[in-house]
Amino acid sequence: MAFDCYCAICGVGFSGMRIGTPSDATAERRRQYVDRISRSLNGTTTADLECRDGEEPIHSYDPSLVDQDNIAWTSQVHCLGMQDDTKGKSRAFLSGPGYYADAGELAVKVGQTARRTYFNCYGFGTDEVPGPVMPFHWCCFEVLLRALTGTTDPKNVNLEALYEAMSSLCNWSGSALRVQYGDDVVRAQGQYWQSLPGAEYTVRHPSTTAISETITANLQTNKKLRAPPAEINLGTRQPKNPFSTLPTELVHQICSLLPGESLKSLTQASLFINLITRDDYFWKRVIATDMPWLEAPESEALRKVVDLDSSSRETPLNYQLVYQWLDEVSKPKFGMDDPVLMAVANRRRIWGVCEEVARAYRSHFT
Repeated sequence: MAFDCYCAICGVGFSGMRIGTPSDATAERRRQYVDRISRSLNGTTTADLECRDGEEPIHSYDPSLVDQDNIAWTSQVHCLGMQDDTKGKSRAFLSGPGYYADAGELAVKVGQTARRTYFNCYGFGTDEVPGPVMPFHWCCFEVLLRALTGTTDPKNVNLEALYEAMSSLCNWSGSALRVQYGDDVVRAQGQYWQSLPGAEYTVRHPSTTAISETITANLQTNKKLRAPPAEINLGTRQPKNPFSTLPTELVHQICSLLPGESLKSLTQASLFINLITRDDYFWKRVIATDMPWLEAPESEALRKVVDLDSSSRETPLNYQLVYQWLDEVSKPKFGMDDPVLMAVANRRRIWGVCEEVARAYRSHFT
């Protein structure tokens, strides 16, 4: 029986990407269709998303958001596997590029001779490769390498440990790993990949240099990000709470561990926290620690704006507002329609999967 398998890192397929045409749906009907599904997604199941009143479903991506160039990265497959060398010792290997054939079978180039070899991904393996073989897109693998080593050089990662980590997350009877790919990807992972309108961000290339340019432009032109912190008139108040007995550095560390929404709520609920987190240094550190997916080249955007700020007479950036803005616009959300911010969101989503793999990877060294 034919079926699709999916990238172990991003969860997206290697084929079956369909981009709409004017004959599929008008722009207005497509917008209404996505808006209705977006409203119904809150607390519903996939069954609740069926069309109503005889409405024909749309099974294609919006051509104004993605095109063949945007999704070309999804069609090329590499894999990580384990095989015995000439001395009978198991060694992990990375394949060269290839393609997904069908029914769980990969056709990839392996070894110095670059011969075409066929593997079964996620299954029980073959005589040549006895364990599971994990397929992936190379750009997703580069994001994983960034999360593991801070570089994109495969020589800096222990492939045997990475193989053991990923195989420990392998769903032997499934077509992807047991990780959090996100609801929009899970909905698309049927017997075949479903090109769901409203989920175009999941197929945007996650490491485009245009991300840096867009963030830089927004930081330079968005006047709201330069508003000074609101003044607080304490009067005779002396803000106290359990955190006030701790050193400021420790409170900063605790705050930096909170996700964006929780940190925002804490600063609103606690006057003490609000007061000690008002300096830019704290928020720059939070951006660095809470948003590792802004790794190069994206973080270059912040450095460029800092350089411009230091040489201009403009009101400097308010880094608390910068953090809140970045956290909001980069959230992977159904119905996103900014092509570049879609790429940022996809990178953030994939980085979350990489952190799951990283935890399993590092457990092999403890």
